[in-house]
Formats: sequence, structure tokens, C-alpha cells
Amino acid sequence: MEKKQKKLLFAGFNQDCQCFSVGTNSGFIIYNTDPFKKNFERLLEGEIAMVVMLYRTNILALVGSDNNMNHKKSKLIIWDDNKKKALSELKFNQNIMNVKLRKDKIIVVCRDKIYIFTLATFKNEDQIETGDNSHGIVGVSFAQEQTVLAYPDKVKGHVRVKNYEKQGIFSINAHENNLAHICVSTDGNLLATASEQGTLIRVFNLENGEPLQELRRGKDKADIKHICFSPDYKFIAASSNKGTIHIWSLSNTLKQLNKSVEFEIENKTSGFKWLPPFLGGDFFKSEWSFAKVRITDPRSICCFGSDNSIIIITGEGRYYKAIMNLETGGDCDIVKEESLL
Repeated sequence: MEKKQKKLLFAGFNQDCQCFSVGTNSGFIIYNTDPFKKNFERLLEGEIAMVVMLYRTNILALVGSDNNMNHKKSKLIIWDDNKKKALSELKFNQNIMNVKLRKDKIIVVCRDKIYIFTLATFKNEDQIETGDNSHGIVGVSFAQEQTVLAYPDKVKGHVRVKNYEKQGIFSINAHENNLAHICVSTDGNLLATASEQGTLIRVFNLENGEPLQELRRGKDKADIKHICFSPDYKFIAASSNKGTIHIWSLSNTLKQLNKSVEFEIENKTSGFKWLPPFLGGDFFKSEWSFAKVRITDPRSICCFGSDNSIIIITGEGRYYKAIMNLETGGDCDIVKEESLL
């Protein structure tokens, strides 16, 4: 009998980026991020289109695919890997577009609604109607101090923000075009957004919705695949279908938040930023990336590792580790490359 060739269907980091999970056409695999190491693999019947870890615990969220007879895309399985069985199955009327796990909550994103469940009991505690969300866009804070959700508003280009501890809901006018990606910092204080145009990343203060920095990826349209903050919030990175991961300094954001900046790194700016808006001044005021990593795969996710490194996982099943030069910026040196499958 011919052995089935393994295919990568999904890749995602856990909440602190210490591990990442891969869904395949025959189960899922868990890896250590840095240093790179395969931790374990589980063979299951059918395709696993999504596998979301809860930190380094034995609890995972699994979503199947349209080709999986046992686990459809409209069913979420909460999996206990110690017992090798499902603890709960949550069924929906629509396909599941995205899943996030906190230590206390399960967040399930469908096309026009977000469902919030209590992790301990699997009871539905909240439902949120969103704008059309075919990309499954959602941002979630993971720190226990506050639970912040950010998601597409019904108004094009606007982000709706909900803080459960402060009982506050407000909207941010982030972009003129439809949203492509949003990211909430772990502590729930910062929001990064990108539109379907893909030329700008904007950073906002989630205390009041005020803009903090505008970061330019490039001039041409691009599909932003992933955005991530560094653990110390000194940097932010974004990947796109152009095959380049851009990295920006958040020194200006930290200064506006009155945070101490030990080693100030400036992004590149244009000498024409003094021009008025009608002559293109707004274009030149945005900050260009401080550093970048060039790869060939148009589908990738990224996170920050130790020692000024950035980790990249690609849709082709490649692992990269690159090192930033904090003094000169520019192209990062790729110091490690591995095949996942």
C-alpha cells in the first residue's frame, strides 16, 4: 500500500510563541520554536485544518476540513492529548475561520459572529456580531490581567474593541479599505492593523484608541499574512505574500506611552516628510522598516525568538531563524533552516 504523502495544512504559534503546531492531512505535529525541535506527532483520521495549543499544556483545539468525514470545519474539538480523546465538541452553523485559546476562554470566529466560551465548563458566555469576516480576523490579549478582543466592525476599515474587565466597547477608524489582519499585544495595551491594500501597518493605543505609529511595508499592494509584537514590545514584524518579513522599531510608540527606551532604534524615514498632505506628505511621514528577512514563500507566519532573532514558518513547510543587526538594520542573516515534514 502506497504511503500517503504528508501535507502541511496549518501552522500557528502558541500564546507565548515558545511552541508552534502544524496541522497535516494525517493529524498534527508540535514543535519547540527556539531551539527548533520536533516535540511529538499525533496521527489521526482525516485532515486537521487547524490545531491551536493552550501554552504547553495537554489541551488543544482541533478543526477538521471539508475533506474530513469525521471532523468538519463547522465543529471544534477540545482535545486532551494526555487522554488521547476529545473533552468536548462544539458545533456551529457556519465554518470555523479562526480559534484562539486563553487560560480561561475559548474564542471561536465564524464568518459574521464570534463565540466566547468558558474553558472550564465549555459554556457559551458571549456572542458578538461582526462585519463580514471571511479571513477570520481577530486579536486577543493573553495576559490574565485583562481580556481584550479586537475584531472587524460592520463599518469598512474599522476595528471594534471590547475590554471585558473594563466593560468598555469602542471603535477605531483604522483604514479606508477592508481589514486584512489585526494583532493585539499580549498585555492588551497595543493594537496593530493592516488593510487589504497591505502597504501600511498602523499601531494604536488600546486605552483610548489613539494612533501611535504608522509603518510602511511598501508602495505596492500586498496580502499581509501575519503581524506580531516582540515580547518586550520594542519591535513589530509583518509577513506578506511578497516573500519578505519586515521588522520595525516601536521606539516612538514606547516613548508616547512613557515607557523607558534603553537602546533607541529609529526606522527609516523620508526626507520629504515635511511636505503638506496634498503634496504627498502623509506618504513620506510613515516609517519604513528597520530590518527585513527575505524568503521565497509567499505564505508565512513569524515571531520573535531569543538573541534578537526572528523565527519564520512557511506554507511550504520550512523553518527559518534569522538574526537582526541592531546597529545597522537591513537584511537579516538566516542562521538556521529546517524542513518540517
